[in-house]
Amino acid sequence: MTGIDPVAQKLLYSIMQFNKGKWRQHKPHGRNHNEIMVLACLLHGSHPGERMDWQDNPPDFESHFNQEHPGLKVSEISALMRVKSPTITPVIRGLEDEGLVERKMDPEDRRAVRITITDAGRAIIRAAHEERMATFNRLVEHLGEEDSIQLAELLSKVYTFFDAQISGQDEGHEHANEVIGKDNKAVAQNNTAPDRGDDTL
Repeated sequence: MTGIDPVAQKLLYSIMQFNKGKWRQHKPHGRNHNEIMVLACLLHGSHPGERMDWQDNPPDFESHFNQEHPGLKVSEISALMRVKSPTITPVIRGLEDEGLVERKMDPEDRRAVRITITDAGRAIIRAAHEERMATFNRLVEHLGEEDSIQLAELLSKVYTFFDAQISGQDEGHEHANEVIGKDNKAVAQNNTAPDRGDDTL
């Protein structure tokens, strides 16, 4: 077992604090996290948190209100949010019941259905975005512009680091499963192959 690095431990505990923060339970404009993220993905046509090039190319949130996206399949939404489709399906159903999203047939594949955001859904996202921006504007005032920029850059590095770690683990698991699969196939073939020794009797 490696020794405990006090700096690493301080980082760990600092990040762990965010898991128990009361602000995580806050629902912007009365919507939970999954509802907001589904609507945001539909509005942007992608996951809004994947824009890591903000410094060189700041995202223009307002421009997305004037764009029409063809919508996303449920599987595409779940992939963007990195969760299983059964987790997202009831969220989409609830948003649909409230008229915030709607289902449309895919013009290129009549067997597929795409989920699109409605004007009411756009209004919810706008209100939630304004509410969150008001909070983060106060955070910038609290930290100062210089520290805020530095924090944003550091958090981007943290995200990139952990994302690479998980991606590397997933690739390792896929490779291991592939090897195990080949081994199991070889064992199965050996077990079903005729015994040449019996042929000589």
